[in-house]
Amino acid sequence: MKKLLALLLIVSMFSSMVVFAAAPFDVPVPEFTALKTDTTGANTLTGSIKGKDIITNSYFSDIKNTYGHESIVRMAALGVIKQYGDKKYYPSSKATGYDIIGMLVRMRGNEAAVMQRVYNLAGSSTTPARLKTLMDQEYLVEAQTLGIVNATEVLNLGQPATKETLAVWTARAIGLAPIFNQQTVFTYSDWASVNPIYRSLIEDMTTNGIIPLKNDGTFAPKENVTRGELAVILAAALETQYAARTITSGFGLVIGVKPETIYNNGDTVKRNTITVKNTDGTVTNLVSETHSKGNQQFDYVTHKNGIVSNNGNLKLGDEIEYVTLAGALQYVQVIDNNLILEKIAANSEADLYTTFHYGTLVDINSKTQYKNGTTVVTEIYRVVDITGDVFDILVDEDLYTGLREDVITYKENEVGGVHLLEIGDVMEYLVNEDREIIYIKVAPLDKTTLSGTVREITPLSADGPATMTIYGYDDKVYQLPLAPYANLRINDRVTDINNFVYGMPVDVEISNGYIILVEGESFSGEPGYIPKYGKMRMGDIVTVYQNTFSVKLNDGTTEFYDIDQTTQFTKDGNVVTKDALKSGMAVKVYFDNISTLGASKVEIEAPELLFEIIYKGKIKNVNGARKEIQIIGSDGVSKPEYISNNDWLPAESYSINLKTDDKTEYYAGNQKLTMTELERNYSGYQLYAVVKKVFGQPTVVRLSVKTGGEMMYSSTVRTVDHTLGSFDISTKENFNITDGTIVIKDGLVVPSSQLKARDTVFVVSESPMGAYDKNAMVVKVVTPYDNIFDKIRIGAVETVNPSNITFRNYTQYTNNFLNAVNPNETGYYKFYTDSKIVDITDPTKIKTIKPADFWHDSYARSENVDTTYNSATPGLQFERYYAFMVVNEADSAIVAMHLRHKGLLPGQNFDDTLYKESDIGTKLEETFTGAVLSRGIVTSDDTTWDRLEITDSHDWTDYTGQWTANKSNIFVKYTDAIVIKNNRVIDVEDIQMGDYIYVMRIKENALVIFVQ
Repeated sequence: MKKLLALLLIVSMFSSMVVFAAAPFDVPVPEFTALKTDTTGANTLTGSIKGKDIITNSYFSDIKNTYGHESIVRMAALGVIKQYGDKKYYPSSKATGYDIIGMLVRMRGNEAAVMQRVYNLAGSSTTPARLKTLMDQEYLVEAQTLGIVNATEVLNLGQPATKETLAVWTARAIGLAPIFNQQTVFTYSDWASVNPIYRSLIEDMTTNGIIPLKNDGTFAPKENVTRGELAVILAAALETQYAARTITSGFGLVIGVKPETIYNNGDTVKRNTITVKNTDGTVTNLVSETHSKGNQQFDYVTHKNGIVSNNGNLKLGDEIEYVTLAGALQYVQVIDNNLILEKIAANSEADLYTTFHYGTLVDINSKTQYKNGTTVVTEIYRVVDITGDVFDILVDEDLYTGLREDVITYKENEVGGVHLLEIGDVMEYLVNEDREIIYIKVAPLDKTTLSGTVREITPLSADGPATMTIYGYDDKVYQLPLAPYANLRINDRVTDINNFVYGMPVDVEISNGYIILVEGESFSGEPGYIPKYGKMRMGDIVTVYQNTFSVKLNDGTTEFYDIDQTTQFTKDGNVVTKDALKSGMAVKVYFDNISTLGASKVEIEAPELLFEIIYKGKIKNVNGARKEIQIIGSDGVSKPEYISNNDWLPAESYSINLKTDDKTEYYAGNQKLTMTELERNYSGYQLYAVVKKVFGQPTVVRLSVKTGGEMMYSSTVRTVDHTLGSFDISTKENFNITDGTIVIKDGLVVPSSQLKARDTVFVVSESPMGAYDKNAMVVKVVTPYDNIFDKIRIGAVETVNPSNITFRNYTQYTNNFLNAVNPNETGYYKFYTDSKIVDITDPTKIKTIKPADFWHDSYARSENVDTTYNSATPGLQFERYYAFMVVNEADSAIVAMHLRHKGLLPGQNFDDTLYKESDIGTKLEETFTGAVLSRGIVTSDDTTWDRLEITDSHDWTDYTGQWTANKSNIFVKYTDAIVIKNNRVIDVEDIQMGDYIYVMRIKENALVIFVQ
C-alpha cells in the first residue's frame, strides 16, 4: 500500500495543486484518528539533588550569542566546565594546557579524586593563587595516571595549547589508539604538518565529527583553540562516553505541564511534572521538587532561547532533548530546528506501512456522540489529498474526563493541537498502519531545485530520516532529508540511495525542505574522486588554450579553468594527455579546493557522447509529455533523411520518433524555442536534428527549424567573422551563423565559435523567404590538421639497448605531412614494461616480445649479419628489422611497435635486393608514395578479410593541405595495424561501431589506427 501511494505522490508532486470539491459530511470517507498516547506506563526522571548548584554553575554572563554557547551550558550542567570567577567563562580566550587537562579529567568523571588530594594539601593559609596551582598540578597528575598526558608533554601548560595537542589528549581520554597504516588517506589537506605518529588519531577525530575541519579543508594543527571551541569539541567527545559515564539522552515533545503542591508529614513539596512524548512513542515524566524539610531542591538546568534557567522554563509544545547522569536528570535543551519532528518522522518511517500525505484542509465540522459509556465531542477536519482522495481527521474529547486525543500540529513556528488549523491550510501529515496521525505540519508545497555533487549519504535511522549532503554549484554545502517516497534515479533508471556515491553529479527537487526527486549521472571514470572540500564542474569544452580552457556549464554559463603540468587528464578511466581535449567534448573538471580555478583533474566523458547522426525531416507530431518529436519525409510522403558522406540518404523507416531531454536546444534562426512553442508554431515545418547517445538512448542535442530553401556546399572556410556572425568559403558563398546553426567538428557538437579559417566544411544552408542571405543550418567541420599523427615513427632498427633503441633511415609526421626519410641515426626511444612490442614477420607466428627480452633477442642491425654477403651480388651485409611505432611525445617512450624482418610491408625484402645501404631511404620513400591519412566513423567490421568500413570519411590531400571528403565509404585492412585509444594499445575487437578513428595507411593496409 505504501509503495502504491508513494508512486501516486511522485506523479502528483510534479503537477500544480488542484482544488477538488469535497464530499458533504454525511457522505462516508476514509478516516484518520489521532495517535493514542498511553501515559500509564510512563518512565519518571527526577532532577539532581544538587540541582540548585548545577544551575548556578551553568549560568555565565558572557556567553550569550557566542560560538558554542549551548555546548558550554551543557558541559557545565554535566560537571565538565567550571566558571572562571564572576560567573564568566571567557569563551573567546585561548584555552591553556591546564584548561584542557582539567576539563578532560572532569569529562572522565575523576574530579572527586583530584579535589580530595587538593583538600589534603591545602591549609587555612593557602592563597587563591596557591590553591589554583595545587589544583592544576593535581589535575595533571590525574591526567597522567589516566594516560591522557605523557611525561614529554608537561611543559608550558599555562600557555595556549595547539589544536594538535587538544586532539591527541582528547583522543586518549576517549580511548582512541593510533593506527599506523601507510595506506591511510587523510581527509584534511595539511596532514603533512601534523606529527606523523598523531596523523591517524587526528583523522579519526575529524572523520568522527569530534573536531571539525576549517572551511578550506585544513586542520591547522599549530593554531590555538578558544574556550568556546573547546566546549564544542568536548561535547562531541563526551557523546562517545555516555555508556561509560552512565549518561543517557532522550528526545521528545512536551505534551503536559503539571505544577502541584503536596503536603507530606510536615514537608511541603512543590512539584512540577513535565510530560514528554518521546520520538519512539513512549512517555517520560520529568520531575522537579522543592522540599521545605532540609531545604532540598531536586532540579535540572534548562536552556531555551539562549536563556539558562530551571524547570519553569519549559512550556507545552516545546521540542526538547533531556540528559541524565547516573540516573538523575541534569540538563534539558529546548530545540528550535524541527529536530524532534524529524526524529518522530524517522521512527515512524522505519515502519513499512507508515506514509506521508500532502493535502489541503477544505472544511471543519463537529459532532457530539455517546461512545464507550461517555459523551464525546468529535471534531472533523476534512482534507483533500494531492492525489484527489478525500479523508477525514477525527479528534475526540471526553467531556467527562477532559481527556483530548489531539494531534501534534506545527504551524508558523508554533506547536499545538489541531485547533491551530484553518480552512485552506496546505499541510503534510504522517499516518501509521493503524490509520493514526502521528503529526501535522502546515507548510505549502514550496518546491525548489538544486544542482551539485554528492558529498555524503546517511541512511534512514532511529535518529532521523535519510539525508543527502550536496556541494552545490553555488559553492555552498546543503544537507537535506529525503522524503520516504523520494524518486531516486541514476542515468534515468530507478535506483537505491546507496548507489549515490561521493562526487556524483545530481539534480534534486526539494519540497518543504525534503528531497522528493534525485537524478544522478554516472559515467566512466571515478565518480568518487572529489577530495573533501574540493569541487567539480560539468559541461562541454568551448576552447582549449596553452594553460587554460573554457567550459560551458549545464546552466549555460561559461567558466575558464587553469591547467598545468600537475593536472591529470583521463578518458574511459585511462590517463591521456592534454591533446585529448577537444571543443565540444563533455568533461568533468575536478578541483582540490573550492576557492581555486586550477583544475587538478579533467575527466573526458565516454565516447558514446559523440554525435550519432543528423536527421532532416518534417515535424509531424510533438509530444511534450513523452519528450518525443515525430518526423516524416520532407515532402510528407517520403522517408526522413540523414547525412552520410556529405549527402542526404533516406532512413529505413517512414517516420522516426526523436527523443529529447531537458538539455535539448530548439531554435528557429536566432530565436530559441521551447518544446511548447515548437509544437504550436512550427508543426509541419522541416527541421535538422543532431542526435547523440545519452546512456545508450539516441537523444536530440540540438534542433533547428528550416524556414527557407535548402542548398549544400563542400569547400574550405576562407574567412570567419564571429562578431558579425558570418563566414564565407572558397567558392565565394557567404553564410550567416545563427544561434540555431548546428556545428559538428571532428565528430563532436561544438559551439559555432570553433569554426576557423582553412577548415574543410560541408554546409547545409537555407535562404529564408523574403531574404537574399543564406543561413548556415548544418556545418560539418574537419580541422586542417590534427597532431595525433605526430606520434608515429617509421624506420629501420639500428641499435637495441637494455631500455631503449635507435632508428636509422627514419621519418615521422608533422602536421599531417610526412617528412623526408633521414639516413642518420635517431636519438634514443625508451621502452618500458608496458610497451607493446610485436614481431609480425611471420603472419602465422606473430610474436609478442617482452621488453625485458627485447635486448637479448637479435633485433639490432649488428646482430643480423648475412654470412653469405657478397658486395658484387644483390643483398646487404645486414638484414635489419623495419618498424613502425607510436610514441609518447612527452618522453619519447614507445607505446607500441611492430617489427618486420627485411621490409616494412608484407613481401618487401629490401635487404635481399639492394646493393647499397644508402638505397634503403630511396626504397622507403617509394613505399611512402602510397601513404594516406584518413579519418571517419566506423560503420562495419569484416572479420573475414580484416577490414573496417568507414563512412563520412576524409583523406588528407598534401597539395591543398586540406581534408577532402570521400564520396563513398572506404575500407582499411587492419591485419598488421597498431590500434591506439587513450594513449594505450587496444585490440581491434575493442573498436565499436560508431567510433571516430584516424588511420595512417599505405594504400589499403593500415599501419596505425587511433580511436577517438
